[in-house]
Amino acid sequence: MNVPWQYDEATQVGTDYGDQSEVSAYDERMQQLRNTEAEAKDIERALCLTPESTVWEIGTGTGQCAIALSRVVKHVYATDVSLAMLEYARSKAKRQGIANVTFAEGGFLSGFRPAHPVDGIVSQLALHHLPDFWKSRAVVAAANSLRSGARLYLRDVVFQSTTSDYDAFFQAVIEGVRAHAGEEVARQTVQHIKTEFSTLDWILEGLITRAGLKIVEKQGDGFVSAYVCEK
Repeated sequence: MNVPWQYDEATQVGTDYGDQSEVSAYDERMQQLRNTEAEAKDIERALCLTPESTVWEIGTGTGQCAIALSRVVKHVYATDVSLAMLEYARSKAKRQGIANVTFAEGGFLSGFRPAHPVDGIVSQLALHHLPDFWKSRAVVAAANSLRSGARLYLRDVVFQSTTSDYDAFFQAVIEGVRAHAGEEVARQTVQHIKTEFSTLDWILEGLITRAGLKIVEKQGDGFVSAYVCEK
């Protein structure tokens, strides 16, 4: 339901992915930094997907994960608030002959919703675009779109509450990013920490459980965590 006080998910936070050249550059960076095929395999396992499953990916970006999952499930609904991202993703799927992915405008709070409960929901590196109150609404909305017993795979930047010195922690993270991915990605990491809405683990985990989801698995890699949550 759209109401006057609802947060505008299309508001740009951080890098402007409404620019096609930035979208293309982003896709190239992700191809170098991430092993999407391996990620899709991990998601397939975590969500217990089958060839008859329907999956909703929220924040599909350039569609790489949705396309990979489309090869092992019946249908993927792939949504994003960036029209430029969606255009790029549609073109990529068309070039690869992928016909079982529906790309549509929408996010956690607004836009496209599957007509029926789905067998799994995936969201990677997108929830941090929302302030914490709106994260809570987003997780509830995702839970409401899952069938009973289905799972949510949520992967994002999450700060560990056990960290005692965040300045030293962030400095080490940025130096690691700079060494692995170069100066531009390090600059974007600084901007992310400074301006985006990544949250603490105890806050996010509380939002997940209060939405009626059970955390059945948690994986951590640096300051990125993945949660497998069951309805």
